[in-house]
Amino acid sequence: MIIALLQLFFNLRSQFEMEKLFTYSRNQSVAVESKKTWHKKQVIRVLYFGNALSNAELAKVLNLSTPKINSLLLEMMEEGLVEDLGRGDSSGGRRPNMYGLKSDGFYVVGITINITCTIISVFNSKNGVVSGPHFFPIKMQPDLGIFKQVNEALENLIVENRISRDKILVTGIELPGLIDLKKGVNRTYFPGVENLFDELRSIFGTHVFFNHDAKVRTFAEQHFGLAKNRKHVLLLQADWGLGLGMIMNGRLYSGKSGYSGEFGHLPIVENGVLCSCGKKGCLETMVSAVAIARMAREGIARGNSSLITELVQNDVGKIDISTVTQAAKLGDQFAISLFTNAGHWLGKGIAYLIQIFNPELIIIGGSVAEAGQFIMPPIQQAIHTYSNHDISSDTVIKFSELGAKAGTMGIAAYALEKLSMIK
Repeated sequence: MIIALLQLFFNLRSQFEMEKLFTYSRNQSVAVESKKTWHKKQVIRVLYFGNALSNAELAKVLNLSTPKINSLLLEMMEEGLVEDLGRGDSSGGRRPNMYGLKSDGFYVVGITINITCTIISVFNSKNGVVSGPHFFPIKMQPDLGIFKQVNEALENLIVENRISRDKILVTGIELPGLIDLKKGVNRTYFPGVENLFDELRSIFGTHVFFNHDAKVRTFAEQHFGLAKNRKHVLLLQADWGLGLGMIMNGRLYSGKSGYSGEFGHLPIVENGVLCSCGKKGCLETMVSAVAIARMAREGIARGNSSLITELVQNDVGKIDISTVTQAAKLGDQFAISLFTNAGHWLGKGIAYLIQIFNPELIIIGGSVAEAGQFIMPPIQQAIHTYSNHDISSDTVIKFSELGAKAGTMGIAAYALEKLSMIK
């Protein structure tokens, strides 16, 4: 009897030890796979932003051994994510093999939603435009239903372009409003939604990341535009509103909660007009595309003669920034005067930024920048008037070269980077 009990005890103990060993082994296997997935995401991130690299270059950038990188590359080639691009240049010795992302390995979606429309572009794994930009009459409003409308539009584009839905790696959405990135809250449009990331993921069926438009454009400039390899850059997004993006010490700056950059809502004009934020005289009311169109309508209503009237066929309600810009380029003095006025106020605001931040470069983007030839002279004059010359001469001002694609390209790349940071 005692022997039988002892045998039972040892059998149970042996079974328990085996189960414990199996659980440990399974956990270890999961941990190894998780770490490998993390490393693969880092390879994707580096190749997406840095183009083709050799095994040794990837090992150096990611601080991994060359055998480890080689193993990852072999697996990723089997998975259809990476391709061998052949021999690269050599500074001496054998030329190394170069590796890059396979163009159809995955896709990234970039979406801009603003107060006038929605823009959608689909990019391949080499950051090339597969489809877009496509414009849709879906305007930003405090209703989560708009995201379902946007997703329906995206679904149609995916079908039209014969893109496999499961190859869409991540979706990025550029939004207006006060955005708390840590909590995933858009306090302007969806203050009651505590985690908008989860809501959007359930709607779009992929990981979704979003950010404020000015920060997104700054990210685009940092990786693909004029701010590349620069450490101290400001971007003024002069579009339907006026936003500020900041690169400090080579990093995109967001502030404590993500609210930084509300430069357009600084009251700067005495006895100015009422701003959408509730204050009077905000800089945005003088320099944004909406403000310039408003002043054009008001001026024409007061009797100013302008080509703008002809361009909109006497329907002043159709006046927007594009018609004012078109008229200015045709030599219309009233339209030019509107940009001269906007340039003066923008220049005054820039003078303050120069005094505070001492940036090496200030980039002006957005639809207002399309009239750069008219707003630059008054900008420079205002800077000379309101800024210390020794400080202002240390800063270069340029207009963005990315144009309208900056938004969707920037948010798509931003979303990919954020995805690569998830362990």
